[in-house]
Amino acid sequence: MPSDHDPLLAAGIDLGGTHLKLALVRRDGSVAARNEAPIRTAAGADAAIAQIVERLHALFDAHGVSRASVVGVGLGCPGPLSPSRGLIIRMANLPGWDQVPIRQRLADALALPVTLENDGNAAAFGEYWAGDRTCRDLVTFTLGTGVGGGIIQDGRICRGALENAAELGHTIVVPDGLACPCGQHGCLERYASAAAVARRVEEAVRAGEPCALAGRIRAGASVDSEDVAGAVEAGDPLCRRIWLEACALLAVACVNVQHTVNPRRILLGGGMALAGETLLAPVREAYARRRWTLHDDYAEIALARLGYDAGVIGAAGCAWVQWEETGGAGERIQG
Repeated sequence: MPSDHDPLLAAGIDLGGTHLKLALVRRDGSVAARNEAPIRTAAGADAAIAQIVERLHALFDAHGVSRASVVGVGLGCPGPLSPSRGLIIRMANLPGWDQVPIRQRLADALALPVTLENDGNAAAFGEYWAGDRTCRDLVTFTLGTGVGGGIIQDGRICRGALENAAELGHTIVVPDGLACPCGQHGCLERYASAAAVARRVEEAVRAGEPCALAGRIRAGASVDSEDVAGAVEAGDPLCRRIWLEACALLAVACVNVQHTVNPRRILLGGGMALAGETLLAPVREAYARRRWTLHDDYAEIALARLGYDAGVIGAAGCAWVQWEETGGAGERIQG
């Protein structure tokens, strides 16, 4: 690994539905500079791309980074998308994002090579590339507004034949369960995302169930998974029931992943993972009850290490890998 004085950097971009994260990342995975801002995603692709370019140039200028020292740009964003063609196929519930050739548009605007990756895969790659590279087979669950997923096999991202592998939030854990905007019923993210546990607590309170958070909810204040976790730790029965249901279903998903992909490690990240052992302990317990008992070769379940930065670091890592695989030339991929 090069030292912190290596002049070369890769830029990582984590594009969310409402938030944009940017980072300049060294070859060893350490972050040299970062920035973040609200993003006008709902205004359509043109406005968002213009904002990405503007913010990235501002980050370069603020830290005296010349374009010659940037090996490439990695972009992680929600799918469905096609990394090989550089296309965002569509962005759920947002107009103006159908068939957007975002890789080429950014490459043209920045005069730099750009890689495109699903945000869940980018986060998983970040955990591998900037974390423990001795573990070359891992799966991540990112428990946020939805449930993102990423699969790393033998140190490389597993995308699948149609480039949409690892949509773990849309694996069905409750047949004929809650309706999901994706069109299915019973998806994991309707129960075990940070947004889902908060939503289910709010719905139960409005239906008349007692809860430590009832006063805030009835006053019109929103609650999040951190509030729910705090109530769980304080012993609130309603929050505990909903939280443990989420953990049990997440454990089911972990068992299914174990039997399908056979990773060495399953990592839990995103907003719910801020609860630490309050999340990890019940998921591990439920996983231990359900996993295969024919042998003891099963995955370790742990908290993700990079936390909030996993996606942006992983996106930059993808740019570093492209640069290395093209002999350091960083040739632009046409798309």
